[in-house]
Amino acid sequence: MSLTKEKSVEYLDKGIMISLGIHVIGSQWYIALSSIGQGIMLALLIIRLILNHKVYKAESFIYIVFLLFVLSEIISSIFSVNPANSFMNTKRVLLFAGFFVTFTFIKDTKRLRYFLIVFFIFSALLSTYEIIRFYFEAYLPNKNLTLNDMRLQYFGYPITNGEIKMLILLLILPFLFIKENFVLKKYWLALIFAPIFITLFLTASRNAILGLFLGVIVIGILKNRKFLLIFLLVTVLFLLFSPFEIKDRILSIADLNHPSNQSRFVMWQTGLKIIKDHFFVGIGDTDLLQIYTQYKIPVYHGEGVHLHNNFMQVFVSFGIIGLIVWIAMMIYIFCRQIKIYIITRKDNLLNTLALASLASMVAFQISGLTEWNFSDYEFAAVLWFALGLSYLSQKLFLQNAKT
Repeated sequence: MSLTKEKSVEYLDKGIMISLGIHVIGSQWYIALSSIGQGIMLALLIIRLILNHKVYKAESFIYIVFLLFVLSEIISSIFSVNPANSFMNTKRVLLFAGFFVTFTFIKDTKRLRYFLIVFFIFSALLSTYEIIRFYFEAYLPNKNLTLNDMRLQYFGYPITNGEIKMLILLLILPFLFIKENFVLKKYWLALIFAPIFITLFLTASRNAILGLFLGVIVIGILKNRKFLLIFLLVTVLFLLFSPFEIKDRILSIADLNHPSNQSRFVMWQTGLKIIKDHFFVGIGDTDLLQIYTQYKIPVYHGEGVHLHNNFMQVFVSFGIIGLIVWIAMMIYIFCRQIKIYIITRKDNLLNTLALASLASMVAFQISGLTEWNFSDYEFAAVLWFALGLSYLSQKLFLQNAKT
């Protein structure tokens, strides 16, 4: 290989990693910026593979399960109630590229560190801006309103924002429990963590709060039992002594009669009726509301736009075939995350990275029980990066073992 070609490949690899950063980091601020980053990343990736197709590859089966899911999308589109629209929406599978690019083109811990520093600092600065703006524009003029009436939503829908912040917090938290200052010193990480946590709370996104809670439980069990006990104690005290409206919002997660919960039950019941008529291949990745109104007239806010549950929405869209493949894909990634966490125990840094990825998967699945976040562009950009970090920790661990 000529020197010029080697340099070209090197620059392309760096360009792919930088565009991945724009795609992932920009998703919490401006969707157009994230889309531009994704487009550049995909273009550079194609050029890179044409120029030199030799890249790091994980085990073959991970590529197979993703291809099977793409195939299930194509099949459902062929038999869709609106094939043209469904085929158009299959472009969402391009989000999967973020998963593979994460562990393929982040070459070493130095580049990973720079990536995470930029990611975390940008997230903290954006969250600080949101807090200041919320205080002056929402809280001061509307002190008589509850948090539910003035949810933080400057850069996107509150639930989506909350879920993104949930993942970022879970990526930061494990690094507070290791001796090494890999990303930044602990007090800087704590300062970064605080505004992101506050803004998550201000979105009043119950599914994100619950997902974060379970993710923290996983981190506590696997990394720091003492922290887990303190966390549970603080949670109990918070629920006992917090203002009523805050406590009511959190406890409403388990209130079966809460209007928001009731609307989900209604949508799931309607979803079962749609599944009955489109059992094998679903309706395709198309406008659900058009189909939904054939079974029920929407009454609740947002009813029928999607079904507020990943399992239910996948079943309706892609049928039993797609659901089986999707569950198999999720279980396989989860099992690999556990295995990677175990095999990287001798390297505290990479083990922590694997744990952050594992906790992100748990939080995603929990938050996705009451929300269709698998196909939410902004959230998915961060999700696939977070899940890819587990495979990245495995790659770096194997590289270190060889040296």
